[in-house]
Amino acid sequence: MEYLTWWKGALALGGLTVVCALMVGRMLGVSGAWANVVNWREEREKRKTAAALRSNAPAMQNALLAATLAQFGETATHQAFANQGITLPAQAATRATPTSGVRWTAHLTFLAAMVLGGFIAAIASGQFQIRLDLGAAHTRLFGTGIQEWLTLLGGGILVGFGTQMGGGCTSGHGLSGVSRLTPPSMLATAMFFGSAVAVSFIVEGFA
Repeated sequence: MEYLTWWKGALALGGLTVVCALMVGRMLGVSGAWANVVNWREEREKRKTAAALRSNAPAMQNALLAATLAQFGETATHQAFANQGITLPAQAATRATPTSGVRWTAHLTFLAAMVLGGFIAAIASGQFQIRLDLGAAHTRLFGTGIQEWLTLLGGGILVGFGTQMGGGCTSGHGLSGVSRLTPPSMLATAMFFGSAVAVSFIVEGFA
């Protein structure tokens, strides 16, 4: 299979990142989009809670106060309010729940468009073909049959765990974060690719 040259790929990915930010109002992130689709019920409940809070100003104020206390601690919060001459109430209501600014259906559309875009590109380039294996290199390293599917399962679990722990994937950190020169994203991306290079050398050494 032929791939785009590096500079064409860079322009395409960079353009996609900018367009996503302009059209959706948030940075590109594939793992985040997938998480929103999988957890659509939780997102729906969060939106209901947020709508109820917006319709009840006192409840919203108490929820924001509870979130502030949970984030910064009682002493620091009381001190900050005291410096402004504000007395905090004795107790705060339930903590507010953050919500996503984009509905899960938009994330589902984004993921479906990725699949459709790949299909159209393969058809247009004349390289589309249906295969039940993952290629000669994968077969050489991990074999066929149950071994092949176990490696996919294990890799998927590790990717899911890593993206949740790291707060993003290669698109969220590598494209969106690095393009904004965000230090955590630059460090995460260095770890992504550094680990990939190291693992590839180790696997090739034992193959």
